[in-house]
Amino acid sequence: MRITVTGTAPVDLASVRRAIRAALRPYGLPRDTAVALAFVDDEAMRLLNRRHRRTDRTTDVLSFGQRLPRRAKGAAAAAALVREPDGTLELGDIVISAAQAERQARRGRRPLDREVAFLAAHGALHLLGFEDETPAGYREMVRLGDPAVGTVKDA
Repeated sequence: MRITVTGTAPVDLASVRRAIRAALRPYGLPRDTAVALAFVDDEAMRLLNRRHRRTDRTTDVLSFGQRLPRRAKGAAAAAALVREPDGTLELGDIVISAAQAERQARRGRRPLDREVAFLAAHGALHLLGFEDETPAGYREMVRLGDPAVGTVKDA
């Protein structure tokens, strides 16, 4: 899996890359899958959140991926992904507010690298149709991502 990064990462990227790969591994994506990871400031995140979710405040992570069939998630979503004309599989973009991640890590008394890895894995799961807008969806996403070690548990 190719993970490209833009912006200034607040932590070493090795654990973040591992977390993304671990989150996506159970869903059988091909090796040439590409994910873009961007680190932005609060203002940029607020603008993205306002534009795409109509929520005028910053947030920790946003994901922008392919349009998936209704209610498809996990392996079903992976099977529905469409390759680019050049043959690449562009899964999508994960955007993380570094400042928001720092605040959340401090509040939760967690190491920043663990918080950022968890947010990256969380964003990757969103790209495969998982949602956290409902209590059940949120619990499922937390269950899939293990913030203690930045890896994914079996679904």
